[in-house]
Amino acid sequence: MMKHFVITAAVLAAVPATAQVSLNSRALGMGGAYIGVARGQESLHLNPANLGLANSPHWSAAIPQLAFGVQTIGVEPGDLWDLREFGGMEPAEREAFLAKIPASGTGGEIDLRAPLFSLQVGRFAVGAGYALVGDHTVNRSIVDLVLNGFEQSKLGQYNIQNTGGFRASFFDIHAAYGRRIGPLALGVTGHYYIPQEMVRSAFVEQDTIFTGPIPSDIRVTYQGVRAEGGSGFGVDVGAALQPIPGLTLGVALDNAFNSLQWNEDLRVRTLTLDRNDYETGDAEALLTRYEESDADYADTGADPQTRALAQQILGERDQGLPMTLRVGGAFALPTSTTLGVQYQSQLEDSPVSGMWENQVSVGVQQKLPIITLRAGLASDMADGSMLTGGLTLGPIQLGVARLSGAGERHGWVYTFALSGRSDTTMP
Repeated sequence: MMKHFVITAAVLAAVPATAQVSLNSRALGMGGAYIGVARGQESLHLNPANLGLANSPHWSAAIPQLAFGVQTIGVEPGDLWDLREFGGMEPAEREAFLAKIPASGTGGEIDLRAPLFSLQVGRFAVGAGYALVGDHTVNRSIVDLVLNGFEQSKLGQYNIQNTGGFRASFFDIHAAYGRRIGPLALGVTGHYYIPQEMVRSAFVEQDTIFTGPIPSDIRVTYQGVRAEGGSGFGVDVGAALQPIPGLTLGVALDNAFNSLQWNEDLRVRTLTLDRNDYETGDAEALLTRYEESDADYADTGADPQTRALAQQILGERDQGLPMTLRVGGAFALPTSTTLGVQYQSQLEDSPVSGMWENQVSVGVQQKLPIITLRAGLASDMADGSMLTGGLTLGPIQLGVARLSGAGERHGWVYTFALSGRSDTTMP
């Protein structure tokens, strides 16, 4: 239904993102404390220097992999599923849903990472992946308007402030090499980026419709300005050390250099909603209207709100990915238990980032005869926390995390992968 479309699209459609989404299930299962544990193809995403360590497998591969994180404000991510059956919700259920939304409004952040494949042979590794990050905020009065329709008594409350979103997506083709020099292993990863879309969107106009002297409807206009295509390169570097048996220490700098940049030619889409759309509109028809409105953006003649969206995109399109420091270690006990700790910090501001700027993680991994279990805990060193778990059963890798934080924030992260590696390791 239309209301399902408007609310869900507004909450989830658009990312800066929040808790850090690990690119593989094993790392998420240990709360992200995996820099000292990663071996083989996993080193591509955590520390390329681990490719040079003595106990790396001769080969390893993973296909496919999927990591997805979502965080919402007020409502739980699962509450949004109820909107699929919005037409059957009773008035009391609608009010209960609205009551979960803070006075400042609601919103959502998503972080999707999909390493399409990763392959390691000897000290080399290659891979390709897709990433999408985005966020969107929604004013509480807009949710009320969509849920309950126009109410004349609330005319003074309806507004479109603090309602807008961001989304960016790109492909990443990468290759890494690690080598041990004496007791120290060094590694480097090179990236070739293929940008897809960068979008800024918002409700840009609100009109009151009158029937004679009486206000009868609120009409709102939603616009999205986007940049498409581009190119970019990036370099990660890392070092690893095994000072005593069982102990691995590592440090990595992601995006030590990168030039990810979207094209400066912009496109714009527009969708205007009124009472008919709130009550009887068809989601597919609205999406078609929105897509068919696609046009070149022209700064001349653009209204101030649209121009502001365009200026944001032009200011962000060449900021690239944030330089990120990762440091930590792992210790393997004789009981087939591995303990891990990791600290991660985003050193630069970027609209295309992870869910947390800082993260400290601890985790444990226990190998059993037919299954490996993992658990972890992470914090953003402020008010956010993440409790995680995961398992390996044959080639199947699973990870899950529960996010919580101040401001009535809730979220989940899920990861899945099929992977394999050689039973023997390199000297």
